[in-house]
Amino acid sequence: MRLFASSLLLLAGCSSAVMAAEAQYPSRPIRFIVGFTPGGASDTVARVVSQKLAERLNQQIVIDNRGGAGGNIATEIAARSAPDGYTLLLGTPGPLTITPNLGKPMAFDPERDFRPVSLVASTMAVLMVHPQVATSVRELIAVAKAKPGQLNYASSGQGTSNHLAAELFNTMAGTRIVHVPYKGAGQNLPALISGEVQLTFGPIVPALPMIRSGKLRALGVTGTKRSQAAPEIPTIAEAGVPGYRIDSWYGTLLPAGSPAAIASRLNREIVAVVAMPEVSERLAREGADPMTSSSDEFAQHIRNERIKWKKLMTVIKPAAS
Repeated sequence: MRLFASSLLLLAGCSSAVMAAEAQYPSRPIRFIVGFTPGGASDTVARVVSQKLAERLNQQIVIDNRGGAGGNIATEIAARSAPDGYTLLLGTPGPLTITPNLGKPMAFDPERDFRPVSLVASTMAVLMVHPQVATSVRELIAVAKAKPGQLNYASSGQGTSNHLAAELFNTMAGTRIVHVPYKGAGQNLPALISGEVQLTFGPIVPALPMIRSGKLRALGVTGTKRSQAAPEIPTIAEAGVPGYRIDSWYGTLLPAGSPAAIASRLNREIVAVVAMPEVSERLAREGADPMTSSSDEFAQHIRNERIKWKKLMTVIKPAAS
């Protein structure tokens, strides 16, 4: 009985310590891991949200850019981090829903190793070319078919959404444009401007100054409707590839085992932050549509996206190569 009573006291003491720690959360800076280099859409979304989130939590949030492997390096780091609420990951489709369908070994399990917190935003991309390559989607297709294997496109890495956007384009347009992976969207545009590659799919807003200055040419956006940020750019579907559509999303996750109370607190705060007019308007200016969810809704979204990409992989044959 004394042993049983001692165990109960110890358990109660541990529970009290956990509750006290959660009540004081956050008591130190939070690391926010982003799987791509500074300057890209992921980095922009993370910084827009983290600024106001830090104010609401009254604690510093440090952006930790870990570019490489299409976001898989950052995702693995987050999965292996202490489940104490002080490591957040900006999740993207690549590591969480696309890479699992490529049939390659992974150092983490997208469902088992994370506790989803909330969706943050969704985006579409824009197909951009070097100005000397083509003036329209139809012309690009004609050039690519006349020069099979001679045009190159940049992506943010193997298995990323812009990689698959290009491969879906290859499949639906009947072209053979070669993949050149980089560590993030921030490197793709300089490569395109310099002529290292001939085209890329990337976030709209960071590219607009270069598009409007004539350094790059935008041929079409990947959504089902035109972007509010650049309504003069047609959709790829209306510009020459009927039925074409690719979109992306961003969400926050904690390592699996993180306290439920902390995940719930972060969900409430992130939902409130994204609803702020200054945040939602800034995201819209950056070409992102604000969106939030409960933790369970985000978990279901990830499962649904994995099913979607698995089906899509049967169409995008070169994507896994």
